[in-house]
Amino acid sequence: MSFPFPLAHDTYRISANVEPATAPILHVGASHEAVLQARSAILDREPRRFVAAPHAGPASWDALVWLLGRTAVERPAEVSLERDGHAYRWHDARLGVEQEFVLGEDSTLPEHPLAFAGRRVEEDVVVLGARDDRLWLDAGMVVFASVWSLAFDAGMSFAELHGPVPSPEVFVRAERFLLRLHPGDAYRRLNWGLQLDDRPDLSLDAFPEWGLRRAALRVADVGAEVHLRTEVQHLVRLPMTGAVLFLIGVRTLPLAEVAAVPSWRTRLVSVLDTLPPEVRDYKDLGVLGPLAADWLRDR
Repeated sequence: MSFPFPLAHDTYRISANVEPATAPILHVGASHEAVLQARSAILDREPRRFVAAPHAGPASWDALVWLLGRTAVERPAEVSLERDGHAYRWHDARLGVEQEFVLGEDSTLPEHPLAFAGRRVEEDVVVLGARDDRLWLDAGMVVFASVWSLAFDAGMSFAELHGPVPSPEVFVRAERFLLRLHPGDAYRRLNWGLQLDDRPDLSLDAFPEWGLRRAALRVADVGAEVHLRTEVQHLVRLPMTGAVLFLIGVRTLPLAEVAAVPSWRTRLVSVLDTLPPEVRDYKDLGVLGPLAADWLRDR
């Protein structure tokens, strides 16, 4: 099974858990076109899912070129990116999209460069600007957030972004690590949680659409309704500006399919049974965690 099971040990503690990225970085699933259409529909309906500070222009262009170039490297049979000085031509045969643009000239694209790039990949994209030996959320297109809002968090420092997380010292070390990356370096980490149904958009912006059901926790079929959510996160030091590109790819798997892999089933039960109270509260697993663990144990 290709699902990125996120738990490497029988217990879980908050950690940076980064490792060097391996190809492919950008996920292209069987429903690639449908996912991109859903992402664009959310952005068109709710423009606040995209933010960009005025000073984030160079880093946004840096992210655009890196993302479009990466699609060409990972899918050479379908995608190409040709360069002639500052002029580029990008073509995605699968999507039927071709775009010519000049680096740094916003008028050569139909929208902001980061928004243009964010519509062409399945991952949410965030640009963390590096200034004064700190990272700041300068720009992003995030439509599949998990209990946060890009519009609210825009402009925050790395430390402020991770303020609610237990063990904040972990992210102090993580920020130092990211600031030491060389241009072009790419790392990967996995985050996880449990949710009802397979909805990728659990943002605070969409809370009225999913929050009441989550609070009520009326579950008729645990195996079908409760899903393990993995966020495949990549962190890339962009080559031209030194900003950090943060990519978040969401995958979900119903517990019935988790239970079909014995090692996954036993490990998830062990993790849920031994979560520290502060981590359980942070991940909102006070009720859903024991419900899932009991169901998996009975399998």
